[in-house]
Amino acid sequence: MAGRLRINISGIRGKVPEALNVEVAARLASAYASYLEEGKIVIGRDTRPTGLMLQMAICASMQASGLEVIDYGIIPTPFLQFQLFTQPQAGGIVVSAGHNPLPWNAVLLLNERGRYLETNEGGEVFNIYEANQFQLVPWNKLGHRFQEKFDFNHYLEKLSGEVDLERIRKARFRVVLDLGNGAASPFIERFCDYFGCEAILLNNDPRKTFPHPPEPSPEVSAQVEAVVKATKADLGVLFNSDASRVSFVDDQGQGLSEELTFPMAILSREGKTKEAITTIVTSRWADWAAQQAGIKLLRTKVGQSAVVQMLEATGALLGGEGSGSLAWLPFSPGYDGLVAVAFVLDLLSYRQERLSAVVQRFPLLVFKKIKVPILPEKMYRLMSRLEKELADKNPDMTDGLTITQPKLWFNIRPSSTEFILRLFIEGEEEQAVEQVSRELEELISQ
Repeated sequence: MAGRLRINISGIRGKVPEALNVEVAARLASAYASYLEEGKIVIGRDTRPTGLMLQMAICASMQASGLEVIDYGIIPTPFLQFQLFTQPQAGGIVVSAGHNPLPWNAVLLLNERGRYLETNEGGEVFNIYEANQFQLVPWNKLGHRFQEKFDFNHYLEKLSGEVDLERIRKARFRVVLDLGNGAASPFIERFCDYFGCEAILLNNDPRKTFPHPPEPSPEVSAQVEAVVKATKADLGVLFNSDASRVSFVDDQGQGLSEELTFPMAILSREGKTKEAITTIVTSRWADWAAQQAGIKLLRTKVGQSAVVQMLEATGALLGGEGSGSLAWLPFSPGYDGLVAVAFVLDLLSYRQERLSAVVQRFPLLVFKKIKVPILPEKMYRLMSRLEKELADKNPDMTDGLTITQPKLWFNIRPSSTEFILRLFIEGEEEQAVEQVSRELEELISQ
């Protein structure tokens, strides 16, 4: 499946160059430019070696269509979303595969206010892409490319207004941060200085390759755990390649599941929003946290576009997923790892507690996340068969199949970013989770 593109409404992703290459990126950029017709578009990338190559192809295509390009170079995806949210333009393009492995990259499309495209918008862009009929302008009307520097001070000032800055500064947190040599690397030291934190930085060179898979979780937190213990730090943080996701390590050097990031953000927003939005597959830790904070929790399909769309439809302010991602709508519609860090620091400084003490209050839950490679042409038939075989269990069809049983629930759904079937099983007892896991894998393999 190396030569296949993974296409969703927000853009395309795949291995470079087998699936995603200069030609594909240029065509998608031309399609988006033809959809927009005119205006300025912002563009940025993470630190993957293939990023600059794809970005240059995209810039050239946008200019050939007559659009102006504002190039921010290496920049976290949520920063571009913040930029568009505060200073709207025609749209934006991000070259980043976020949590995907290093051979992968992606071209993601943003609308004029920094949101990922919705179904109708993305559908129209891909209709133009497939038709291969693009807007082109004569040589004397080509668009220009401008290189600009992101106003990080403005970002920090706005973010500090969403937390108690002075209280955080007084706490003088010592924080170990693993940037994974990703897009947040050039910004993280200034962030820590601004919030009064003593920063111990790991893997903070954007010129180097990823030191481990760029999906923050306990599976890749061993180095941070060791440094937290050795330095007696208050907490550790791991980022993905474009700083849209984070996971934490507590003060005891224990790597925490990425599923805890959003629930901790919920706790930090007590009294600041009446509702929060998450997805059908986010851990039930989020329900517990919402109950503790007096916040109503609503669920929707997986994906940033679905979550943010529901935020705007309901008037809720906080959204996020179990991937370690969250958005605070008064600040920006983007999943932002630095916002997550600021909210956790705000929570700890308010409660005057260690992170380990906060986490110990969460109920004991056991979960398994399983990835099953499935050929795209077999996915529909497989899901159709599973739907029939599990029909007597009254599945929730919000996204894939979600089945709730006493003390346990599970979800089966096709991934929107990889050619895999995702299984999430969560319950109160490890033995029950393992048993359901074995049963589902056997059912899928039939």
